[in-house]
Amino acid sequence: MFMQERESSFERVISDHVFLFPGQGNPAIGMGAEVCDVSPATTAVWDCASDYSGVDVRKLCRRGPMTRLTRTRFQQLAVTTVSVAMFERLRESVAIERPVFAGHSAGEYAALYAAGAFDMPTLFKAITARANLMEEMAEASDGAMYVVKGIERPTLQRMLDESGASERVQIANDNSPRQQVLSGTASDVKAMIAEVQRGGYDVVKLPVNGAWHSHLMAPAVPRLREALRSLAVRKPVHPVYMNLSARIEEDVDVIVENLCGHLTQTVRWRETMDTMLARGCKHFAEMGAKRMLTHMLASHYAVGAQLDVSCFDDWSAQCEPAEPIC
Repeated sequence: MFMQERESSFERVISDHVFLFPGQGNPAIGMGAEVCDVSPATTAVWDCASDYSGVDVRKLCRRGPMTRLTRTRFQQLAVTTVSVAMFERLRESVAIERPVFAGHSAGEYAALYAAGAFDMPTLFKAITARANLMEEMAEASDGAMYVVKGIERPTLQRMLDESGASERVQIANDNSPRQQVLSGTASDVKAMIAEVQRGGYDVVKLPVNGAWHSHLMAPAVPRLREALRSLAVRKPVHPVYMNLSARIEEDVDVIVENLCGHLTQTVRWRETMDTMLARGCKHFAEMGAKRMLTHMLASHYAVGAQLDVSCFDDWSAQCEPAEPIC
């Protein structure tokens, strides 16, 4: 059972769960409606997101249009707002004991907030700076990203090295033992994808306008560093795994440098999940309306059938009744 009853100030307790926060991907008109202004805590999230980004995030998520919602600077903001509102909605209604946190790419910022490294204004200042810089870099280059299915990182890296493309095309995401993502200029990535397809692997082009986690983001690194160093980043209260190191980080300077280096380097999600599983983590809750990260986890690991994976919809009915006004 995801929820367990006990005697405390809360009727329900969630213990020893890993909370996962998704990054960009699958935005939709109406996203977050179930956690928009349904309680004081959720209202605070939407207010803070709008105040510190200068964007009416309620209107953005409710009405779009999709051409706006899918843009990097708006999508990262929207996804972060929705994920954090879901987490706050949960935290209003249940006691959360011994949590662990991790976020995929942009989701790492929400995970750092939930772990206590950011307060809410710092979160939205930070994700706004990141999203704006990444969109600027995307507009300055012709980048593309492709998912490669059924392949491990060492095999794909060997193909990159043997083709001579490794200096121009990078593995942006090591998502699982059977899913990688390539990133670079559109022409270079397309050429490499043709090579990958000749090897018998399936590929899917991602609907993004930039080459995330590649050398094309390099000009943004010092600017993001300057922005983050001006913010009040704190030592996390709870364990949080970071994408760049694939391990728990506590030192504030290391956290900031990881966030900066993360723009150009691989999301080490497979290694992060491997480490968690090796440490006995069995319960995973995704702070999104869909199972994206948890589906990937359960689908690609031998122990998947033994894992307890869930998303917001699985336990939202367990929260205190609310009257949506958004």
